[in-house]
Amino acid sequence: MQTARTKMTIRLLTIVAAAGLGAAPALAQSSITLGGTVDVGVRQVKNGTLGSVSSSVSGANSTSKLVLRGQEDLGAGLSAGFYLDGTIFADSGGTSTPFWDRRSTLSLAHRDGGELRLGRDWVPTHLVWSAADPFATLGIAGANTFRSTQSRAIGQAFGSTAAALAQSPTLRVANVVEYFLPSGLAGFSGALMASAGEGGSAGTGSTRGDGWRLGWTDGRLNLGAAQFSTRNANGGQDFKDQTWGASWDFGWVRASAGQRRWVYGSDRTTNTLVAAVIPAGPGVVKLSHLRANQQGASAALSANDASLTGAGYVCNLSRRSALYAHLARLKNQGGATFTIAGGAATSALPTAPNYFGGQSSTAFELGLRHDF
Repeated sequence: MQTARTKMTIRLLTIVAAAGLGAAPALAQSSITLGGTVDVGVRQVKNGTLGSVSSSVSGANSTSKLVLRGQEDLGAGLSAGFYLDGTIFADSGGTSTPFWDRRSTLSLAHRDGGELRLGRDWVPTHLVWSAADPFATLGIAGANTFRSTQSRAIGQAFGSTAAALAQSPTLRVANVVEYFLPSGLAGFSGALMASAGEGGSAGTGSTRGDGWRLGWTDGRLNLGAAQFSTRNANGGQDFKDQTWGASWDFGWVRASAGQRRWVYGSDRTTNTLVAAVIPAGPGVVKLSHLRANQQGASAALSANDASLTGAGYVCNLSRRSALYAHLARLKNQGGATFTIAGGAATSALPTAPNYFGGQSSTAFELGLRHDF
């Protein structure tokens, strides 16, 4: 015969067990994932008459990075999540500043209503541009090679220093509010973005701007367009970053084309890209040609154009590891002084001993990439 104390103990154990069983599904619906990429290679760049420079580099095929993300299912189609993504300089062991420089966001999403996202994220124009580039805007042949202080529009809008270029909102933007359309809209996707200047300047990373992105795909054909306008660039004028991209997968080749324009007053740089990705053995061959057409306040500035031709092969050793090799040649016209990253120091001043106007850069790189 059970005593009152025994009955009480059984009842408490039953309640605890029931609570545990009820909590188990909730715990199972939350997840945290740690992952990333380590990519290290060797590179040699020859800048015309200035000679060659050899170096070890990080992220030439895929950015070396650390990613921490989590998601919780809140029920009824609603979920909350965070995404932290920071650059690793795998060749030296360093990290970027800020640490989560690539993305740092918190979001609330509904399967039928879309996603609200807050924090630091990719500018919508970069997402469309990167999707059209087989090199994903990385390495010696990347389509962001002309995103430099030598670009008339970027240099005038944000300043002609490396620090100002690093803060220009042509890659990522801080302090943003974003809305993303839900999936399942007959192949359509889209987003809206707005960022607060918070009393600072775009040159110091406090961008006041807004933009949008719209895309459509049927699995083989991909179309996209985007724009982001910076409202607090230097001089009080708006800086406009506009792009479109398209690709078609024929099976034996994926062909793509795109255009990206940076506009600031009478200064503009128009980048036009044509590219292809061809399956070959355990990997792919990548080919691209990029041309930068500049326009400025004078005929001399408008003649400072450049082109970049790139080729590469990525050999997949497994689902996570790959070897790669890239070649590239950049040709300047007029007084243009664009270069492939990693070469000898150059000057845009005609009287300087290392003046580079009108010369060419050539480069190659070999590397190993591992995703984890």
